[in-house]
Amino acid sequence: MSDHYIHIIPEEPGAVPDADKREAAALYFRSIAPRSDTISTWNKESLEFIDCGANFGRITCPSCGAEFEVDLWNDWMDSDVSKAGFTLTRRAMPCCGAGFTLHDLAYEWPQGFARFGVRAMNPNIGKLSVEQRARFESILGCRVRVVYQHM
Repeated sequence: MSDHYIHIIPEEPGAVPDADKREAAALYFRSIAPRSDTISTWNKESLEFIDCGANFGRITCPSCGAEFEVDLWNDWMDSDVSKAGFTLTRRAMPCCGAGFTLHDLAYEWPQGFARFGVRAMNPNIGKLSVEQRARFESILGCRVRVVYQHM
């Protein structure tokens, strides 16, 4: 059996909302996904990669739209991480020379890097509506990225 997760992470990779906002986001998630197996928040000291699992598609350059080679992306992931987490080094894109971090790349099925997140396991609600996403942003006080993970 496979599992599905919806992760809500700040758009700004290092942002960590205060404890009250984190708890409010979890309560809101429970209200819109009451049949979830679990709803939890996490807060880490370093940046972690929040992937979309089996939903992983392609990666494109945010500047010119050229498809990004997965082998190069893997090399950059390996060189960007250490025991202290990810550094998100800005690099020149091989296609057009524009500078971006791994977080900035355009992922087919969003992914990202974060120190904080709230997630629902098997939420049974499909994709979040524009209004639900906006509500998370209002609660957390920051723009968010929604990652749909299929394991």
